[in-house]
Amino acid sequence: IMSRTAKTETANNLKIFEDVIRRIVEIAAADVDGVRGFVTSKVDFAGLFIRAGQQSLIDVKTGDGSAEISLGINVSGKCKVKSTAEKVQQRVKDDVQSMTGIAVTKVSVYIYGIVFDDEDNENGKNNE
Repeated sequence: IMSRTAKTETANNLKIFEDVIRRIVEIAAADVDGVRGFVTSKVDFAGLFIRAGQQSLIDVKTGDGSAEISLGINVSGKCKVKSTAEKVQQRVKDDVQSMTGIAVTKVSVYIYGIVFDDEDNENGKNNE
């Protein structure tokens, strides 16, 4: 049984589910150079409770036609962490707003790990 809540509604009854916004966030963030995956821990952001069924640390809170988004990512050891996090914030905000029409008021990016591997060179990516 899947429980989904439609949190956003416009005048013409368009409903956008939080799962859809999470997927947009995932695609947008993954497209930023330096991002090496999402954290899949079941611990919530406060670190106090275990949230059953949580598959990744992408949290979307919507209300009054706006959204607040939090996500946990791992980054490449060859990138500038601050710059990569800022690019993720901007990309997520831009993509969610343009695809859904929902104003994004806050994007929190949590860096949970740095991945050092040889895949960066093999994939031909040149991270800053």
